[in-house]
Amino acid sequence: MFKKQKSLFLFFMICTFLVNAQEPVMDGPQKEWRLKLRSTVELRTWKLSTKAEKTEEPLMGATILLLKGKTVIQKSATNVSGEFEMLVPANDEFILEVSYAGCNTKRFFVSTLGVPADVSKESYFKPSFSIGGFVMAKPFPGIDYSGLQQTLVKVVYEHKLRNFDDDESYTEVGLGIVSKIADAENILIEKFCSTNRAGDAALVKPDCPLAKKLYNEAIALIPGEQYPVVQLAKVGDCLKAKEEEAKKAADEAAAKLAKQEAAKAEQQAAKEKAEADKLAKANEKAAADKVKAEKAAAKKAEADKAAKEKAEADKLAKAAQKSKAKEPAKAEPVKEKPPIENTKETNTHQGATSENETEYTMGKHDAKKKVPQPLGQNKYKEALNKAEGYFKMKRYSEAKPAYEEVLKIKPDDAYSKNKLAEIEKLLNK
Repeated sequence: MFKKQKSLFLFFMICTFLVNAQEPVMDGPQKEWRLKLRSTVELRTWKLSTKAEKTEEPLMGATILLLKGKTVIQKSATNVSGEFEMLVPANDEFILEVSYAGCNTKRFFVSTLGVPADVSKESYFKPSFSIGGFVMAKPFPGIDYSGLQQTLVKVVYEHKLRNFDDDESYTEVGLGIVSKIADAENILIEKFCSTNRAGDAALVKPDCPLAKKLYNEAIALIPGEQYPVVQLAKVGDCLKAKEEEAKKAADEAAAKLAKQEAAKAEQQAAKEKAEADKLAKANEKAAADKVKAEKAAAKKAEADKAAKEKAEADKLAKAAQKSKAKEPAKAEPVKEKPPIENTKETNTHQGATSENETEYTMGKHDAKKKVPQPLGQNKYKEALNKAEGYFKMKRYSEAKPAYEEVLKIKPDDAYSKNKLAEIEKLLNK
């Protein structure tokens, strides 16, 4: 059982030492013996990444103290090979302490009491006790090392063995302390390594933010380890690449959107242009149709006017013919009526009175009267009838030139002159 415990003790490597008993060293007047202790000290270092790698090398310069309470009885240091020697006085109790800067201090309890005088004087008395060597290591953050303040092994003289051995019950307690510390360290180390592994996996994806988070967690678990620090630099490159990729994607998306917007705007412009062209064509067609319609209307109006004028002219002509065919009625005196010639003129060629007489209506209540007309006066009568017809229809703008035509035939016609004066007043109203 004890051998198994000692093996565990070596495995956890908290503190071990080798005690080699030499021939009793006798000094002083009483020739008192001393134990000459010899051991080695090694420094354990860890290289932690995604896995834990440890190295143990001889430690030079470790401090070795033999204490009596708080009094230093002896002081020594390890040589280049990590070795030291210490003489432990007989018949007393001591603490053997091994320390090194930055590492946990290790303590052993050594008692040289209880050795019978007769045994110590015998030539066969060669006390010996061997456990191995001291292993020093830097503490990990968050681990409770308070148990190391007490001594972990108690070496005493065993009467049955007539030699030195460890106190098993005391050692059992020390092993429990060491095992608890070792378990906590192993858990921390594994958590650190697994966090780094998870960070590496995130970096491969790449999930840069997650990798950064995990490496920072690893640094918080065990500060000073370089692996997560180095990986964080890679994360920085990853984040930069991601940012550039995101920026590129954003630029491409913006360019695509701009292109889509431009295409959309172009389509809209084309649509608006097509609609504008369509509207312009429709307007042009409407304008052309309007011009065509106006021309047609003007032509129709002109034709209607011409037809109306022709109809009126025909009407006047018929009226004139009808008037000519009838006997002339006796006209009543009317103001401003054309003068009626009642004398018969002699035909210069025939020497007789002309039989050509016309019928002239002087007014609504005028009687028909035969007015003898000289030969060659039919043009006057026809022009006067035409002018009178326009005047009765109140078409004064057409009656005016008609009366002027009468005056061309008969310039001294007072009736036509009066009519023209009356028309001028009517037109100027």
